[in-house]
Amino acid sequence: MANDITNINSSRTSTSGTRQSQRSDSASNNSANNSRNVANTADKVSLTSTAARLKDIEQRLASQAPVDNNRVNQVKSAINNGEYNVDADRVANKMIDFESSLRS
Repeated sequence: MANDITNINSSRTSTSGTRQSQRSDSASNNSANNSRNVANTADKVSLTSTAARLKDIEQRLASQAPVDNNRVNQVKSAINNGEYNVDADRVANKMIDFESSLRS
């Protein structure tokens, strides 16, 4: 028994081309309908209380100076004069506290 395979792909090409044009027509109609629906509705945004608090904090931080220049000048002066003392125990304890907070 022999199978005839001549022109086997020609019918598929025409069918897929028809389907593709139907899809694009359908997409155009849906796009037009969606545009009309968007024009008829108003967008509305509401923030949660947490988002509102975060926005408030962000605005307050933005209005503050990023660096306390007076403190920087005091530390620079103390270092230059040899008056700045480092408490090694305090630094070590702060590092341990920081590492512990990362594991929690």
